[in-house]
Amino acid sequence: MAQKPTYTDQQLELYLTRIGYSHSAQSESNLLQHLRQCIENDALSALCDLQRRHLAAIPWGNSGLHYSPHHTISLNPQNLFEKMVERRLDGYCMENTGIFFIVLRSLGYLVYATGGRVSHAAAKGLDNGLYLPFGHMILIVIIGGKKYMVDVGFGNNCATAPLLLQEGATATAIAPSEMRIVRESIAEFTDPNQKIWIYQTRYNPESKWLPQICFSDVEFLPQDFGVMNFSVSQSRTSWFTQVFVCMRMILDESGTEIIGQCVMSGKEVKERLRGKTEILQALGTEEDRVKALAKYFDMHLRESEIQGIRGMTSELK
Repeated sequence: MAQKPTYTDQQLELYLTRIGYSHSAQSESNLLQHLRQCIENDALSALCDLQRRHLAAIPWGNSGLHYSPHHTISLNPQNLFEKMVERRLDGYCMENTGIFFIVLRSLGYLVYATGGRVSHAAAKGLDNGLYLPFGHMILIVIIGGKKYMVDVGFGNNCATAPLLLQEGATATAIAPSEMRIVRESIAEFTDPNQKIWIYQTRYNPESKWLPQICFSDVEFLPQDFGVMNFSVSQSRTSWFTQVFVCMRMILDESGTEIIGQCVMSGKEVKERLRGKTEILQALGTEEDRVKALAKYFDMHLRESEIQGIRGMTSELK
C-alpha cells in the first residue's frame, strides 16, 4: 500500500501557530499535545475549531498564478507547507484543502479527498442547474461512523463547519446566511435516478437556496487532483488565470464563531460583517494592492513575485 504523506510533529506545531490555535490550560509549546487530547475527547468539536481557525488565518486566493515568476500551482505537500505556513501566503482550493487534508491525516483523523464540480450559480451567477467540470477538492472526514463534508477552499461561500452527509441538514454559515447538503440528481445526468450530494447556501432564511458544489463520496486520488489542478491553473478559459482574488474569514474575539470576511477583489478591499459590507480601501495601482495584501492579509511578497504580474490582464494600471 502506498505511503500517504503526513507532516511531522514539528510541522504540525508550526501549522497550529500559523492558524492561531490556542488554549489556556498549558504553555504554547504544548499546543499539539493539547489538540491531540481534544481530538481524543471530542474529535468533531476539535475539527470544527481547526476548520474555523484555518479559514480565518490562511487566505483563500490565487497569488501563485499572478504574483509569481512561474505562474504555476504545486500540490506537493512540502511546497504547500512552505507556501502557506512558512511564507504565510494564500492558496486556492486544492492548496488550502490539500494542506488541511494532510494535517488532519497527520493528527489521526480518518479522512479522504473527493472531487467537486462548482455550479454555474457560484461561478457565473447563473442559477441554471449546470456545473463546471471537476475542479474543486472536498474532504470527507469519518467520525464515529458518520461522514462529514469539510472544505476550507471555497472562498466567500465556503462551508464554515463540518456538514454531516445527511439529506437537508441545515446550519448557520455566517449569520444570517445558511448552508445545507441535499442529495439530488443534476440536470445533465442521463439517468435522473442518479443522486449526488449538493452543497447549497442562501443569504438569509427568506431567500432561495443556491447550489454551490456537487460531489459524491467516492475517493479521488492524488493523480486525479494533478489533472484537475493543471486544468484549473493553466487553462486559458479558467477564471483563476484571468483574475486575482484574495479573501479570509473573520473570527469573533472568542474564536468560536465566524462573523464575516475580508475580501480583495478588483480594485477594492471590502469587509463583510454580519451581512453588512464596508469598503476598507480603493486600490489604484499595483503598489496599493501589494501594500494592502500585507496590511489586511499579512502576505508579504518578494520582489520577483511582485514583478510576476507585469503585463498580465490582472495587473492594476
